[in-house]
Amino acid sequence: MIRGRTTPARRWFCGVLLSLAAGTVGAASGIVIDPQGEPLEGVRVCYWIANVEQLCVSTDGSGTWELPRSRIDTIRLTLDGYLPKKTVGGDHPEPLILELAAMLLVKLEDTAGEPIESGQVEVLYSSGKRIGPFPISRAAGTRIRSLRPGPVVIIARSVGYEEGRASESELLAGEEIVAIVRLEPAEDP
Repeated sequence: MIRGRTTPARRWFCGVLLSLAAGTVGAASGIVIDPQGEPLEGVRVCYWIANVEQLCVSTDGSGTWELPRSRIDTIRLTLDGYLPKKTVGGDHPEPLILELAAMLLVKLEDTAGEPIESGQVEVLYSSGKRIGPFPISRAAGTRIRSLRPGPVVIIARSVGYEEGRASESELLAGEEIVAIVRLEPAEDP
């Protein structure tokens, strides 16, 4: 028997275990397909509790998944190259469709065109939503997957340089674009 104070975290964890155990007999299941109707293998299917993935399985070669039935009402599906999807828990007699994501490779250069090997980038959508920061720790840049398609501006920072922005780019579903952000040396104070 574990003795000690009951903390909020311990109560939450016990609640998760009880929720999983309290489901009815059977399983929650479904099939995951791409926009063309082809089954997707390797999709991570998880119960989504308090913005955290819990109890996960992967789809098989036919896109099929099965989780123990639970009273948890949200599942999250993720696969590299596709947009994450949240849906209600339980059985899904109709296939769940994952939409293709856009991908972005960002490289930093100085004004002479030489690579900058460290820094960070953010992706700014025209709606005002920011995603990031994403670290850059090599001259080859950083690859960002699972982005929502649409117009974006890439903002970059690196120690010793002024903040820089690339011109607006259009992210397209299923495609990768390369963005080079040129940074000017910071002026001495």
